[in-house]
Amino acid sequence: MKRLLSGITPSGDGSLHIGNYLGAVRQFIELAKTNETFLMVADLHALTTIQDKAMLQKNTETLILNELALLMGELSPSTSSGLPNITFFRQSDVAEHTELQSILNNVTPLGLLKRAHAYKDKLAGDVTEEDINVGLFSYPMLMAADILLYKPDLVPVGKDQKQHIEITRDIAGRFNKIYPTSLKLRGASKKNVFKLPEPYIPEEVAVVLGTDGKRKMSKSLGNIISIFEDEEIIRKQVMSTYTDPTRIHASDPGHIEGNMVFTYLDFFGDPSTSLGTRNAKVDELKEAYRKGKVGDIEVKNYLYESLLKYFDNARQTYRELVSKPEIIKKILRDGTEKARAVAGQTMTEVREAVGLVNRYSLG
Repeated sequence: MKRLLSGITPSGDGSLHIGNYLGAVRQFIELAKTNETFLMVADLHALTTIQDKAMLQKNTETLILNELALLMGELSPSTSSGLPNITFFRQSDVAEHTELQSILNNVTPLGLLKRAHAYKDKLAGDVTEEDINVGLFSYPMLMAADILLYKPDLVPVGKDQKQHIEITRDIAGRFNKIYPTSLKLRGASKKNVFKLPEPYIPEEVAVVLGTDGKRKMSKSLGNIISIFEDEEIIRKQVMSTYTDPTRIHASDPGHIEGNMVFTYLDFFGDPSTSLGTRNAKVDELKEAYRKGKVGDIEVKNYLYESLLKYFDNARQTYRELVSKPEIIKKILRDGTEKARAVAGQTMTEVREAVGLVNRYSLG
C-alpha cells in the first residue's frame, strides 16, 4: 500500500460539479480503495484570493460537505463507518504546514518561485508586481510543505499542476543537500529527511468541456451540471446542454462527436444497462441519434435520469450529513489527529536537522 496526498482549495463557492468529480474526486475514490490517502481541504491556499471572512467560511463548509458526501457515498456503507484508508482534514488545523513553510523559505531560491506558473500568469495579466500578494508568490512553498510533511509516494495532480511537484522536489533536494542529516531517530542515521515525491497524472483523467461545448466546465462561466442542487436546477442545466447545432428537426441525422450530452453519457449512462465496459443503452441512443430516430429532449432526459441515479448514494449521504453535522466534525477530528501525528514526526526530524533542537529545547 502506497501513501498519497492531495487537496482541494475552497475556491468559487465551494460546491462541486460533475467536472470536478470527473477531474479529481473520482480519482481520489479509486486510489483510496488500495492506498493510504491523505486528503485535505486547502483553506490556507484560498487566502491568496479570498479575503472575505464570511465567504471563506461558507466556501470551506460547502466544500467539506460536498467532498465528504461524494467520498462516503461511494466508499462507506454508512456514514457511521467513516472513510476507510482516507485521512480527511483541514490544512489550517495542522499548524506544522505553516511552520515547515517558514523553514523552507530559507532554502528556496527566489528565482525558483519566479518561474512558477501562478506567479507568471498573474504578472502577465492586468496587474503589476506590486499588486501581487506574497501569499500567491510563495504558494509553491506552502504546497511543498503540504506534501513533504506526509512523505507521500505519489501526489495525484492534473497536468497543469505538475510544475508544483517539480518545485517541491527541487526544494526537498536542496534541503536534503544543505542539511545532510545524522539523525539518531529510532536508531537510524545518515538518511534524508524528505522523500522526493512523484507526481501521479493518470492519462484517463477526464477534462470535459462545460454544457456550452466550448470551454472548461466552470461555475463562473455558468456552464456546469451540479451534483447536489435541487433536481429542477439540475434538469435545467442538463436541458441547456449543447448538442448538434446543425440538426433542425428530431428526424434529421445527428452528430455524436462534440455533442456534450453523449460525452457526459459516456461517463454517467445508467450503469444498470451496461454491457461489459460499454453502456448498451447509450450505444442504442447514439445509433438512433445518428439515424434521426431520437430527439434531443429524449437523450437529455436520459442523461438527467442517469445523473440522478449515478449520484443517488452521494445525494442521500449529503442530506444525512446536513442533518447530522456531528458526523462531519468526528471525521475532521479523527483526520486531524492522524495528520498531526504524521506531520509532527516529520517536524521533529526537520527541527533536529536544521539545528533548532539543542540542550535548552523544551520538547
